Amino acid sequence: MAEPRSSRAVPPDPEDGPPTRTFVQQRARDTHQRLLEAAAEVFAERGYDDTQTPDIAERAGVAVGTFYRYFTDKRQAFVELSQRHLERSYESVVTRLTPEAFASTRTLRERRATIDQVIDVLFESTADNPRLTREFLAVAMRDDELAQLRDEYEQRGQSAIAALIRQNVPAARIPDADAAARVISVAAQDVALVTAGLRGPAPSPEEAQAIRAALADMLHRYAFGDD
Repeated sequence: MAEPRSSRAVPPDPEDGPPTRTFVQQRARDTHQRLLEAAAEVFAERGYDDTQTPDIAERAGVAVGTFYRYFTDKRQAFVELSQRHLERSYESVVTRLTPEAFASTRTLRERRATIDQVIDVLFESTADNPRLTREFLAVAMRDDELAQLRDEYEQRGQSAIAALIRQNVPAARIPDADAAARVISVAAQDVALVTAGLRGPAPSPEEAQAIRAALADMLHRYAFGDD
């Protein structure tokens, strides 16, 4: 007598039959990521204006038609790369700039260590791929959507800094915390660009370290009341 068939469905093995939905989704994610990595390389090498979609597809090792299954054009890929870059830098900064990290119960060494971590994140995100960072900044100057995207992330960072200024510094010393936070944010970004060689000649390692130390000292003294 034949055994009754189980009512439970057994998912097919990708090697023995049609690929499963999970397998197909993972392959699509891998292709999407490979296209983004290829786009980042080509944009950095050739610049946004001189990059064409076939260049990205060729670098990724896929057909041009495959590129258009994931992006409408090169601009969409560029916008996604820019957003990832901003998320990496600003979100990492904001998550560290919390009231708890600068509470009065924290030691001066702990507070300074947090500032150093924030500066490291900001500098690493800029220096990781300077040419691509330069393209992000250049295109944002003429692209309203990218400019708005940068403004949104910058506002998050500035709001976090302003909250900490209000928490740690008497209003008599810094009456306008929002304005001070904007100055600090702009200064920090400019210092990161200078040390990465994106604003004038690249400084020597010793000069870069001195510039970084000056930025850290400014943050300690004027933003967080650490005289």
